[in-house]
Amino acid sequence: MPTAAPSGVTVTILYENNASDPRLETAWGFSCLVEGLEKTILFDTGGDASLLLRNMRALGIDPQNVDVVVISHIHNDHLGGLAGFLEENPAVTVYLPQSFPENIKSATREAGAEVVAVHGPVEICEHALSTGELGDSIQEQSLVLETTQGLVVITGCAHPGVVNIVRRAQELTGEEVALVLGGFHLGGASEAEIASIVEDFRRLGVRRVAPCHCSGDVARRLFGETYGENFIPAGVGSRLEIRDRRRVVP
Repeated sequence: MPTAAPSGVTVTILYENNASDPRLETAWGFSCLVEGLEKTILFDTGGDASLLLRNMRALGIDPQNVDVVVISHIHNDHLGGLAGFLEENPAVTVYLPQSFPENIKSATREAGAEVVAVHGPVEICEHALSTGELGDSIQEQSLVLETTQGLVVITGCAHPGVVNIVRRAQELTGEEVALVLGGFHLGGASEAEIASIVEDFRRLGVRRVAPCHCSGDVARRLFGETYGENFIPAGVGSRLEIRDRRRVVP
C-alpha cells in the first residue's frame, strides 16, 4: 500500500553558477541532492566531479550516502561530473535518458553502477518519478517529487520548455505544483517571452519558484517581481526544506 507523501524532503544545490554559500565554489552547471525520501537522489552532477565533491564535503554530505543518480540530459555541465562521482560511489543506480549514446551507458556500467535507460515516465522510488524524455533535438528528463505540500519539479536545463515540463508533471500526478527549481533555459529569451512564461506559471498554479543556472538574470528578476516572497534566489549551497503544506523554507 502506498505511504503518505513525506513532509520532510530537503533539496540542496551542490553545483551552480550563482553564489549563495560563500564556503562553496561556483561553476557553470547544475547538481542538487534530494534527501528525505525512500532513496537519496543526486540530480545531475555538474561539469567537474572534483568541484562537486569538494562542495559536498564542505556541506558535510557523504557521497556514499547517495543511492540514485538521475542525469537530465547529455550536456557536459550536467553529465561531466558523473564518472568522477562514480569513482567515489559506484554502488548507485543511474537513470540516463534512453537517447544517450551506448558508450556513455557502457562506461557507467563498467564503473560499477546499475543503469536504467529512461524513455517514458518511470518511478525512481516512492514519491519520486522521472517525467521521461521530453523534447526533440535535446531530449531531457526532469525529476518530480510528491510531498505533502504538493509537487516539487526539478529541471536541469528545461530544453523542452519549462512550461511543458510543469504540465507533464501535473498530467502524470494530477497534483498541484508547490515549487519549480532549476534551470529554466531563459538566458536568451526576451522580456516578453519570459513574461508570458511567468503568466503560464501563474495560470498553472505554481506556488513558488527557484530559477537558477541557465535561467538568466532577466528571468530571475521578472519571476522575483511577480512571485515576491514566493521567489527563492537559489544558488550553490541553497537548502530548501519542504516541511509541510504551510511553507518551503529556503
